[in-house]
Amino acid sequence: MKKELPAKYYLAHFKELITFIETQCTHLLESKHRDFINKVNQLTEQGQCMLARIYSRKPLLIAINTLSYDEITQPQQALEELKAAQLVAHPNDNQYNLLLAHLTKPVLFGLLAPFDIQPAIKKSASKTQLITQASDFFTSKSEHLTPLYKQFIINNRSDVYEYFEFLYIGRLSNSDINHKNSFVMRDLGLTTTRENYTQSLARFDTLAQAHANYILNRYRLAFKNAESEGDYQQLATAVIEQQAVGVLAVNLKNKLLLQLHQQLKKVDSASSFSILEACEDSAAAIEIQIREQYRQGNKEWAKTQLEKIIDNPLYDDLLYFADDFLMRKFNKQTRSRLSAMLAETQCLLEIDEIYRGDVEQGVNEFYTQQGLTVFNTENTLWQSLFGLVFWQALYIDTPTAPCNEFDLFPQALKTDSFYQTQSAQIEELLANWHSSNDLLKHVYKNAASYFAHPNGLFRWHNELLAPIEVLILNSPLPVLKNHLKNMTMHFMQLKDGYPDLMVLNGHKLHFEEVKAPGDKLRRNQLTTIDCLKATGFNVQIAAVKWFKNPNRIYSVVDIETTGSLKGDNRITEIGLVQLQHGEVIERWSTLVNPQQRIPKFIVSLTGITDAMVYNAPTFAEIVDTLLEKLKGSIFVAHNVNFDYGFIRKECEMAGHRFKMPKMCTVVESRKAFAGLKSYSLGNLSAHFNLNLTDHHRALADATATAELLKLIQKV
Repeated sequence: MKKELPAKYYLAHFKELITFIETQCTHLLESKHRDFINKVNQLTEQGQCMLARIYSRKPLLIAINTLSYDEITQPQQALEELKAAQLVAHPNDNQYNLLLAHLTKPVLFGLLAPFDIQPAIKKSASKTQLITQASDFFTSKSEHLTPLYKQFIINNRSDVYEYFEFLYIGRLSNSDINHKNSFVMRDLGLTTTRENYTQSLARFDTLAQAHANYILNRYRLAFKNAESEGDYQQLATAVIEQQAVGVLAVNLKNKLLLQLHQQLKKVDSASSFSILEACEDSAAAIEIQIREQYRQGNKEWAKTQLEKIIDNPLYDDLLYFADDFLMRKFNKQTRSRLSAMLAETQCLLEIDEIYRGDVEQGVNEFYTQQGLTVFNTENTLWQSLFGLVFWQALYIDTPTAPCNEFDLFPQALKTDSFYQTQSAQIEELLANWHSSNDLLKHVYKNAASYFAHPNGLFRWHNELLAPIEVLILNSPLPVLKNHLKNMTMHFMQLKDGYPDLMVLNGHKLHFEEVKAPGDKLRRNQLTTIDCLKATGFNVQIAAVKWFKNPNRIYSVVDIETTGSLKGDNRITEIGLVQLQHGEVIERWSTLVNPQQRIPKFIVSLTGITDAMVYNAPTFAEIVDTLLEKLKGSIFVAHNVNFDYGFIRKECEMAGHRFKMPKMCTVVESRKAFAGLKSYSLGNLSAHFNLNLTDHHRALADATATAELLKLIQKV
């Protein structure tokens, strides 16, 4: 259901933004910004409404006949007022190419048709060809476009208003959805914000800082839109010349320069190195320079730079690189640091090849079948624990408070200044926990107080606290404290790279990074795993070897539903046939009350009526039974994504996470029986004389699919 917005909401938000700029950002304004605000404040309400509507539009040119809105009763008068205030203007002869590019193909054709143009205009011509012809023709005859100019206005939001939005939101975007007024996106429920956060603060301290971040954000959008080598070279020159003021600007400038280096290194290696040299304290840029200089034969230079890093490292990951590179390239060691870590902490596991698409789940199942407790954790565990532990210091009692309701990720973490600015507060908090239960109570208290509050660190869900509780109660408290403190000091370095799994054997806890054949340990993983190990955690590397398990259990599933997977449709029946060693070991089926009416065409297809499911259990009432039956098996279905997707959706609605390996008998049939005209279950059943006695009933279809699976496995 579309959410209704109040009348003049564009105007209300326009005024809200202008008020914020006037009250909080006067130190970030130039004279042109102040002149703009003065002009806006002198407009009538109708004029302000029209300007707000124009600035909410994306195109640079706007057709005047599209500026019709209920809250603007006299649009032409409002436009004249804006033109008189020099806030909008019509295009002119200097912008005729912009106008031509904006016109549709039929309009361009009609514009050119009255003239004798050579070569002759063809109706089959592309829009690009028409624009070229029109541009060439009107270069010397621009007077013919004068009547057209009056039909459009220039949307000059980027002159000033875009800067105001940037000061408030802190980012720019050229995508359709993100271009829309952020306030409107909030009111429509399309943008997550911090509810009940009414404070609005300036996000920059100086005009130079704000300007640098704004210009670099514009360059970021320009990079996304660049198409040619010339575009990239021109942009590289501009980014190099742009001064970066403040941590955020430095980080963005470095990121842009690295991206530009990647684009230009193949066509102009010398220029691409000057781009790297313009980076400020960038570990990635330093590493690329050293690797490339070594590759080109400048080995002594590379060695000197590596030794400088080891003597005075900027970052841990750069130190790991230097140590590893020196060891492998100059000391002629047979193993790198990464190889050494793999050897020291590696365990070899044989995992069923059915898990090739999800190796972590395969290792999880391997340990679960041994009776161990396993959680898929990776980065989510540590980011959620960190957020819940330091919520107060990050979001409430902080010198770097969120600037407004749109800010979800703490500013202190963006700049990696959390411990630096709040060390006393952090140390006091850590000192308050004398036992694991103290820490657990603190986490539970924050979870209860702030549950469902939007944040940029983790996503709230019903199973969030289970792995956190296991971690806290089965880890030495000093070890946990030390790593949490390390995260406050180096969050951007330690926010990711964590092991895939957390495994609990009795009260012994360890983390496991899972590597399938051919997988490599990334640098950020090395950094984080090294930090965990140095703190006192047990971390292993699980090297996986694939094998085909002859004891696999195949759970062949079929469901009937009230409609397609998209929308609010529900399951009405589930059928399950389990196979092991080619023999049926279990059959199970149940009708399911979908808690909605079954459409007539579905009734005619399946024969399942509202009366039949009236007293049937709901999915929530049979979910535990179903999951227990499916546990440890392979999910098989004909067009598997339909059945799997429905069950996953129903499980999520019932508060359960659903994930298991799957196999599609449509895909496998195409491989095994190439050349058939149709691979529908009905046609395959007829072709192979399968037992399909009651098509479109769940157990009957599951039975036929199971027989089809047995045929596939014999090929």
